[in-house]
Amino acid sequence: MKVLSASATLRARVALRPRSTVLVDRHGELCAEELLDLVRLHRRRRRTRALPLAELPPTAPLRQVLVTALAGNGTLEVRSSGTTGPPRLQRRGPLSPAQLLTLGDLARRVGLRPGRSIASLVPGVRAQGLLVALGALGLGAPLVDLSHLTGPERVALLHRSSPDLLTGLPVHLEDLLRAEQVLGRERPLRIPRVISGSDVLSPALRADLARRFRARVHDVYGTTEAGPLTVDAHPLRRVRLREVGGLLRARTPFTGGRELVTDRGEIGEDGAVHVLGRADAAAAAAGMLHDPVEVVRVLCTHRGVDQVTVRMVPDEHLGVHTVAEVELHIDEEQETVAPTPESLQALVHDRLGAAAVPREVLLSSPGRPPAPR
Repeated sequence: MKVLSASATLRARVALRPRSTVLVDRHGELCAEELLDLVRLHRRRRRTRALPLAELPPTAPLRQVLVTALAGNGTLEVRSSGTTGPPRLQRRGPLSPAQLLTLGDLARRVGLRPGRSIASLVPGVRAQGLLVALGALGLGAPLVDLSHLTGPERVALLHRSSPDLLTGLPVHLEDLLRAEQVLGRERPLRIPRVISGSDVLSPALRADLARRFRARVHDVYGTTEAGPLTVDAHPLRRVRLREVGGLLRARTPFTGGRELVTDRGEIGEDGAVHVLGRADAAAAAAGMLHDPVEVVRVLCTHRGVDQVTVRMVPDEHLGVHTVAEVELHIDEEQETVAPTPESLQALVHDRLGAAAVPREVLLSSPGRPPAPR
């Protein structure tokens, strides 16, 4: 039996509910029928070759990502997160039954159901952002695009859309938390579930998110190569994890029968998986700054930033780590939202990947020395 491509299957599912809302972003609501019209227009304009997702700019909004994915031939090319090096291309074809079981178990554990809206802080060109976007589309869960927005814009859109779930990397979630603490004093946000992924979620941040949003917080662990592996430290269906010499080795429906080394970690007697760090811990933890000039350029695109200097400093535990010294732009005639260290780290992550994120961001005003975080 011929298996339908992922794109064709998603187009068919979307067509079943033409009037339903599939996306909410800064431009308003997008219904299923309008999304399919955009897909058809995109396919007519590009009759010779479908545009690969990997060719989209890092700043592509989720509606552009969805149109590109649905207009393709079923093979998805996405960028890895870049946690342990420059982002790499990953190719994904139609999902197998075993892969669908794993993804279905993931959705069940984090509470993603048809009709429940999910807000995503992750750019759609990254593997995690694409998984969230296509998973929500397939389930019939409205998607709220928070990527590439400032903190105040994200808080405002969350108030307008009132999502049931929120997902992002810890650096995104911390940035949003700080923005909401400043802007939401009179009208605090309430989000039933918060899902963190792609990086280590600290106990302190987890507790702050749960308390501030009155949320149940889930910690999802996985890699681009091996797919999602655990939710709240417990392996998903069809995922086999074992510890060998302090390294976690995974065999999943996404590894093609191979066993891959993922990260450093340990597995407790109760089967709980504890991730201790990347396999190449020193380099990854320090931030593999593969292009400091590009990092400076990206940070200077923020309207609240005037000048940036990036340098490497000795680190007792990591060998070296990266520090970005940022001089803020002061404009007394025009209100400018001052960036936080977390918002600038999130900006670099979105544009260049996790490997380029400076470990420290020190802010200063003209004539004042940089202030430690």
